[in-house]
Amino acid sequence: MLSYPNIVNTFLKMVELLESKRISLHDELEKIVLKSSISNLAYVDGRKTAKKLGFDIWQNLKQTYSEETLKKNLKIKNLYTDSQAFPDFMFKSIFENSRLIGGEILELKDSKGGSIASFNSTIPTEYKTLKEIERLNGSKGKIVIKIAEIFDKNSSYPEWKTYKRKCFYLIRTHKKDENKVKVSIVEGAFFETIPEKDLISTMFQNIFNKHAKEYPIPDKVKENASQVFQYLTDHSLISFSQDIPKASIKPRLRIMAEAKNEGNPHWEKYNIPSKTLNLIIKADNESKTVRNIIEERELPIEIFTIAHQNDGEFLVFSYKVR
Repeated sequence: MLSYPNIVNTFLKMVELLESKRISLHDELEKIVLKSSISNLAYVDGRKTAKKLGFDIWQNLKQTYSEETLKKNLKIKNLYTDSQAFPDFMFKSIFENSRLIGGEILELKDSKGGSIASFNSTIPTEYKTLKEIERLNGSKGKIVIKIAEIFDKNSSYPEWKTYKRKCFYLIRTHKKDENKVKVSIVEGAFFETIPEKDLISTMFQNIFNKHAKEYPIPDKVKENASQVFQYLTDHSLISFSQDIPKASIKPRLRIMAEAKNEGNPHWEKYNIPSKTLNLIIKADNESKTVRNIIEERELPIEIFTIAHQNDGEFLVFSYKVR
């Protein structure tokens, strides 16, 4: 049973739309996603942007509820705002064989050059739960959940907020260059080559080690500090504003991430062709199912593998714009 059927169907729909010239690789990434999957989305972060592009996510609901009723229920002032919260898109969940699947997370990353745009809102991971997303977004977290609850018919299930949802990243590089542009839907495992908790604790240890080179710190403190850093692992707790007695400001640590070359699927050594739309997933048992689904559609999609420098083989489904 495939845990991310929405993403596979969205990729296939994108290929069909590119084949028929109804979208292009240079369209707004939001438009590409909305055009291919609006009926399967449980959350759209850029609701104002979507409306400008001709997609009113509230259209069907407004046939039953007034705009004022929707705003009151959601406790928001405007239905058409860009929340600037994580994620950009969330798909509806599917209840199958007595458990929830789907509900995939999709974040957009657009870049004029060959590097991936920085991850500003959250560290890219393979999975996230709605509980994590709610905490990561702070005051905006409840809005994300409330909107998703309205659109996802399975939101009443107890595990809806706690089951692991696959994270994907829609990445475009060289977005204005007709000959170099590449667009890929990339599984979060491509970026999370070590667990997030290890990444964060090691980051704090590295900061401490740099201080130790510049300032005199007793050996006993160094030893104790190393033990403490092993417990500083929760990104959502770290990113909260800190209320400190007698301080007139509330400092906040904002953890950002940048992809190294080996963490960039469009790195030249991975040989992803230009002018292509790609689906890049971990080569595992689920990828075999994906391969069967895609091959059955008989679309002009090339299939090959790339060897991630830090994380084994990934399967690439590549459609070249004709």
